[in-house]
Amino acid sequence: MRARTTTLALAATTALLLAACGGGGDELEAGEDGLTPLTVMQIPTMDAGPLHLGVEEGFFEEEGLDVEVRIAEAGSAIVPSVVNQESPIGYANAVSDLQAIDQGLDVKFVANCCAVGADPEADTSRIFVLPDSPITDVAGLAGANIAVNSVNNLGDLTIEVALENNGVDTSAIEFTPMNYSDMPAALERGDVDAIWSVEPHRAISESRGFTPLISNFVESFPDTTIGYYITSGAFAEANPEIVAAFQRAMDRANDFATENPDRVRETIVENLQIDPELVDQTNLHVFAPGLDEESVKVIAAAAVEHGMISEEPDYEEIFIRPGE
Repeated sequence: MRARTTTLALAATTALLLAACGGGGDELEAGEDGLTPLTVMQIPTMDAGPLHLGVEEGFFEEEGLDVEVRIAEAGSAIVPSVVNQESPIGYANAVSDLQAIDQGLDVKFVANCCAVGADPEADTSRIFVLPDSPITDVAGLAGANIAVNSVNNLGDLTIEVALENNGVDTSAIEFTPMNYSDMPAALERGDVDAIWSVEPHRAISESRGFTPLISNFVESFPDTTIGYYITSGAFAEANPEIVAAFQRAMDRANDFATENPDRVRETIVENLQIDPELVDQTNLHVFAPGLDEESVKVIAAAAVEHGMISEEPDYEEIFIRPGE
């Protein structure tokens, strides 16, 4: 097992710790229109599609919620906003969620965001190398320098597990953090040996002629939920009906997104201003309703094994279960 230090960005950690020491949650009140304003934070990826559709289709409004979607660049910025209730509900990947809980912070799982299927060709995540790279197969990634958007998180966990599942020794791999948008140029300059691309950057990498080596989400955790909407325990305790209303509306939004993939792409083009031709080439995550507890347990066990969290959480304490 590789030794790691589980950290968040300094500013985010400070905000989280201050929030964790705070008091109870604020009870939200409905406005004159009878709707309760609720801020929900997401990141600028295809995963935001069902949330935007839930707003557009009126699913949240029908549950008495006036949802405002705010976009942050990364889940590491969303987690502290959720804990301090600046954004009472927000998205983060399961590893980020578990790391916050591992630090003793007040984070609870509320609803599924996005899941991985079982078809590598439909994966939203791939590792790419240059077409003339000396690395020609997954075995060549042993000892490689791989660009990821942040270290000690979902990227390197899924890459390591996927490669280990294919018999590759990952102990000498180096992970270099950088923005997804900077990765293609870094690969072409030779700054790194390989890059991790998730949609829509997977489609960009393929359009540039890079060679895909492995679909690391499917090859690590097939048929597993990897992203969740979270809240703080304090907010959930003060606003149980609002959290339940969000869960019901999000279930409808995920079902609608599954049945209408073209609408997912349309809303992403409209709300995130991404090139429609590029969006047309993207793969979509699986958008399943409910709250997938088993996937959290699978990822938590792997995160412990790979030194990303110190121990598995108390599974009776970290879920806001629908209907309870």
